[in-house]
Amino acid sequence: MDERLCPRCRKTLLSRYSRDPACAPCARASRGARPAAPAWLWDSAPVREALASADMAAFLTSIRAAMGLSQLELASLAGWSQSTVNRIESGERNTLYDIRELLRFTDTIAMPRHALIPLLTGNLVADPPQEGINPDMDMNRRHFTGVLAGSLVAGMGWGPLHVPDRVDIAHIKHLRATTQRLYADDQRIGGGLLLAPALHQVTRVRRMLDEADFSESIGRRLLSTAGELCVCAGWLAYDSGDQNLARQLYGEAHMYAEYSGDEQLRVNVASYLAMQAIRQARTSPGRAREALHAVTAGKEAARTWATPRVYALLAVREATAHAVMGDEIACRKAISTAWREIDRGAHQDDPDWAGFVTENTLIYFEGLTAMALAKPVIAADRFRILLAEPSIGERNRTYYRSCLANALLISGAKSDALSEGLQLLPLVSGSRRTLQELMPLREAAGESSEFGQRYDELLAA
Repeated sequence: MDERLCPRCRKTLLSRYSRDPACAPCARASRGARPAAPAWLWDSAPVREALASADMAAFLTSIRAAMGLSQLELASLAGWSQSTVNRIESGERNTLYDIRELLRFTDTIAMPRHALIPLLTGNLVADPPQEGINPDMDMNRRHFTGVLAGSLVAGMGWGPLHVPDRVDIAHIKHLRATTQRLYADDQRIGGGLLLAPALHQVTRVRRMLDEADFSESIGRRLLSTAGELCVCAGWLAYDSGDQNLARQLYGEAHMYAEYSGDEQLRVNVASYLAMQAIRQARTSPGRAREALHAVTAGKEAARTWATPRVYALLAVREATAHAVMGDEIACRKAISTAWREIDRGAHQDDPDWAGFVTENTLIYFEGLTAMALAKPVIAADRFRILLAEPSIGERNRTYYRSCLANALLISGAKSDALSEGLQLLPLVSGSRRTLQELMPLREAAGESSEFGQRYDELLAA
């Protein structure tokens, strides 16, 4: 077979003779959040082919190209000199044939160790059979694969944490890009499947703060980056249903925001703390006041710099807290504030984490607050308007459909709610939050219903 599909878009055909890991548009897109390796890279044909033939020069070149790094930037990240990277890529140095150095390098770039399997087998899993290790290959390559086999059997998946002796800007860039990659992957597969790798990175950045050396300016940036990573991991824990862990991670992020003096991080953390408190107020009404306290703290931190989009985010958190407390007038006032801020448009200083706050977001919160105020018919109408928008991602669409099913159930349209729920269950994936949103429908469905049986299967998975 002369051609293969791009591993990212699964549409563009690539020549078997190309060493590029993806088509040109996908390669450019994956470099937008450099320097973290895109998730599809580990299973891409160039990487598997390089490993299967024990061609570590091609392996390193493919990794560096996909991450969009210069030789100097990769050297800084891996703790090498630029000349070492150059000599590995030119085949003049066998650094990566040392199993310890290879595993240290893969851990540094957050590459799961099971992706090294083609190096053991000498062939590919998804592509036509390729030649394995050449019999004339030097001894260190044959010895290398034998040692690797024992290492991988001892522990598949994520390897030991690599902590650099000194942290520099390349490490900060890598950590931030890794956080952005986790958010991007969350839109595809859900928090439950990403929580473990996120916690792996959180542990790594904690150890960097405790054990590594860094300048004062890098130290402040590392604290902020640690906070951003904790917020991301907290969201993934929240989405997977572990509210205690989410609260712990948000608290840790708040601590890093205080230590670093990062006002943007303070506001972001306040927003997530308010979000969680509002959700828990469904069963513990007093938590709604905690959400309002978090919003107040966020407004104070935002006072000197915030953009309209940031103020809109805080306003919808406030509106939802008032709705849970039954204060419809205060809720409407806050929603109106959010719409006024959004109408002012985007701003060049909008932080990345506020990018999701759009007109669609406000429509969702109108539905959410209507549900809290016991107005399910209005809520269902808002969710239908939202679901008619083609621009919302599939991950969010799935969650919004669960909200619609719940609104339909409470409004008395049980058969419509069950029909929506049955169509939705196969799409839930790793989002425990979406499954929890459907719990009232499960309770109403009955033990012998098709929806109930399928729901229970997902819940037990």
